[in-house]
Amino acid sequence: MNDPHVESGSETQKPVRPPSLGPVVSGLLSLFLAGSFVLLGPIALIVAPLAVIPILRFEAERGQSVLVWGPIVVILAALASAGGGVVALAALLAYLLVAVLPTVSVIGWCRTGWSEGRWAAVTVMVFALVLVMAAVVATLPQGPVDIIAQWTRSATEDAGELYTSMGLSRGEVQRAMDQAQWFVAWTLPSMLVFYLVAILFWIRPRLPLLGLDVPVGTFENYRSDEWLPLAFTLTGMGAVVLHGTSRWVALNLLLPVLALYFVHGLAIIRAHLARWIGRGWLVRWGVAILALQMPLPAVVALLGLVDAFRPLRTQLNEDGGME
Repeated sequence: MNDPHVESGSETQKPVRPPSLGPVVSGLLSLFLAGSFVLLGPIALIVAPLAVIPILRFEAERGQSVLVWGPIVVILAALASAGGGVVALAALLAYLLVAVLPTVSVIGWCRTGWSEGRWAAVTVMVFALVLVMAAVVATLPQGPVDIIAQWTRSATEDAGELYTSMGLSRGEVQRAMDQAQWFVAWTLPSMLVFYLVAILFWIRPRLPLLGLDVPVGTFENYRSDEWLPLAFTLTGMGAVVLHGTSRWVALNLLLPVLALYFVHGLAIIRAHLARWIGRGWLVRWGVAILALQMPLPAVVALLGLVDAFRPLRTQLNEDGGME
């Protein structure tokens, strides 16, 4: 006779998984995390990207993650268009950046089977192109550089008064403010793209843990898309030879390309360090923080660009040895 107790004991135990959240709870949770920009200030740069987790979890379990983020986007857009002001518009843009865009890009990656490099390149460059074109259209006929400079000038007036009251020279403060206005006016879209790059490569290794079927490899093996050198050439030439708004557009498309090559360069450095001192979290964060110190980002990006033409990482041959 079969003992039912024996049968139940012989069954393979399934791993305990967290309870599934419905679309409403997932949406509210993602909105709360994305809304941390209002409550937490600069700390929200770390907290807000968590908004994509419940959406991708829902996508992995049931699909149709649009049921999670779609109603939120509609409500925020309605508030912004109905006189909700800058707050509603900022909330909409922040939610699109930290939650919707990463989700849509990952779903596209799952369905196309692209390499990691192509997924990152397509997502980043499409976002950068849409961003700069929207800025150009929105600031016609004056142009984005002048409009952003005016906005930055008005936003930094109070800060300038504060620094002056602290005993700093008014001339030094004004010079620093002028430099900040110039820098922000020429690179503001790229700053948003850099943040998107950080979100994408933060969520990338966590996608299999969320149950999504994407070809995620080790970061040490990451390579940029094979077409990225063409984008580098075209945007680089445009940033050098063009003028005015056209140069602004080219520059803000070139900087995202360099950001992708920066990630590529980090992968090269990590690949070599992994052979010597391992892949611990201290190594990962130490390399990233060190690589961000000026002027090292340019050097790291150059490594990624060179590796696109001449491999800089040691590869395993068919016998298991090192080439």
